[in-house]
Amino acid sequence: DLEESVRLQAELKTLEVRRENLRTLSELFRGQAFVNYVSTMYLQNLVNAANDRFYKLTRQQLKLELDNENNFRIRDYLNEGQWRNVKTLSGGQTFQASLCLALALADNIQQLNQGGQNFFFLDEGFGTLDRESLDLVFDTLKSLRKENRIV
Repeated sequence: DLEESVRLQAELKTLEVRRENLRTLSELFRGQAFVNYVSTMYLQNLVNAANDRFYKLTRQQLKLELDNENNFRIRDYLNEGQWRNVKTLSGGQTFQASLCLALALADNIQQLNQGGQNFFFLDEGFGTLDRESLDLVFDTLKSLRKENRIV
């Protein structure tokens, strides 16, 4: 009887773990939780890929991040790594962030489709940028040549 009791207790623990996993899955599929989870993971991966470029372009000064509600924010390493609202970026920095996100998305789409084509269209309203921001934008676009991209 003791051996049977030990076996049944082990089986009970296994079933309790399974029940907890099923409860978690049930909660995920209720409402929009699962969709939110998947979209959050996809967006986080996109931000990580964009940061490969953005962090370098900003000379290791800025990094894109997401808050708990999937809003973009900036980690400013010139300000002791404090958070900043994306609205505080200059025109050139905003361009860099947008370009890096768009390129990360284009790379992801190309990887998913496994296509040999690599096409990206950019229309960013350069007329609204000041001289310093415009210089930053063109330096950013020139840097894409190092990645074998034609601008």
